[in-house]
Amino acid sequence: MLGLKLGSRRVDVRLVKVDVCIASYRRPRGLQRLLGGLGQLCVGPDVDLRIVVVDNDPEETAREVCEAACDWLCHPLVYRTEKRRGIPQARNAALGVALGRADFVAFIDDDEVPAPDWLAELLRVQRIYAADAVRGPVLPVFESPAPAWLEPFFDRPRYATGQQLKTAYTHNVLVSTRALASLDRLFDERLGLTGADDSELFQRFAHRGHRIVWADEAPVLEFVPRSRLRLGWLLQRAFRVGNGSVFIDRHCRGLAPKRWQLVAQACWCIARGTAMQISFVWGGRPAATRGLQLVSFGTGRFAGLAGYRYEEYRRVHGA
Repeated sequence: MLGLKLGSRRVDVRLVKVDVCIASYRRPRGLQRLLGGLGQLCVGPDVDLRIVVVDNDPEETAREVCEAACDWLCHPLVYRTEKRRGIPQARNAALGVALGRADFVAFIDDDEVPAPDWLAELLRVQRIYAADAVRGPVLPVFESPAPAWLEPFFDRPRYATGQQLKTAYTHNVLVSTRALASLDRLFDERLGLTGADDSELFQRFAHRGHRIVWADEAPVLEFVPRSRLRLGWLLQRAFRVGNGSVFIDRHCRGLAPKRWQLVAQACWCIARGTAMQISFVWGGRPAATRGLQLVSFGTGRFAGLAGYRYEEYRRVHGA
C-alpha cells in the first residue's frame, strides 16, 4: 500500500507491480538503447516497476550492459541467463522471475524503444476496459535508407483504442499474470527458433476467454536493420509465418482443421498469389510483392505440413 495525504485524510493506494520482461540474444547495442528508453518512462507513484532481462546467449553478452545500467536506472533490474537456446525458453525464464511478484508483465523486444508514456498508457487502457492483455502499436525506424516502395511492408495494422483483438505479440503488450497463470502452459518451447510462440500463446489466451484490447497511444519504436530491407527478407518472413501457422493450427487450437483443409488453404494462397502477379502491370512492384508474399506464405504452410520447421531466428538481425 502507498499512503497519500489528501487534506487531513489519508488515502491508501494499492501499488501495481509491473515487470517489464526482455528476452535478449547478442544485441548489446539494441539492449542498451532499450534500457535507456525504459529509464525515461513516466509512471505514477502507484506503479512498482522492475525490469527483467533474460540473456539467451551462453557467452552472456548482455551482462555487461545490464550491470552498467544498474548504476543509472531509476528502477531495479534483474539479470538472468537462459542457456537453452530458444525464444520461448528465454521468455519463460523471464516469466519464472516475474510471476511470483508482478500483477502485470509487459513484454518488449531488444530492438525496440518505448515512448515515455508507453507503460502508463497500457495500464490506463487496462483499467478502463478491464482487459486481461493490452497491445500497442509498433512503429518502424529504418537504420539505413529504405526504398520508398518497401517501407509500407513494415507497417502494421492499427486500431481504435479499446477495440478487442483475437491475438497479441510480445513486441508490445501488457498481460495480467493472473490470466497467464490460468493457462495450461506458457510459451511453447517446441517453437524455439521458429517464431510464432507469442502468437500461439495469445491465441490460447483469447480462446480461454481472456480479453485483449488495443491501446493506440502506447507506441514503441522498432529499429529495422539494413539486413531486412530487401525483398528476400520479406518473402522469408512470409514463409516463416506460414510455416509456423501450420504448427498452431495442428497442435494449439481448440478445433484443429483437417489435413485436407490445410492443404486446400495452402493451394489457395499459392494460386491467388500467382494470379496477383498480373497486378504488376498497373500496381507496380508493391502489388507484385504482395502476391509473392502470399505464394511464400502458402509454400511455408506446405512445408509445415511436410514436417519442415523453418528456424529464422538462428540468425541475429542487428546488434
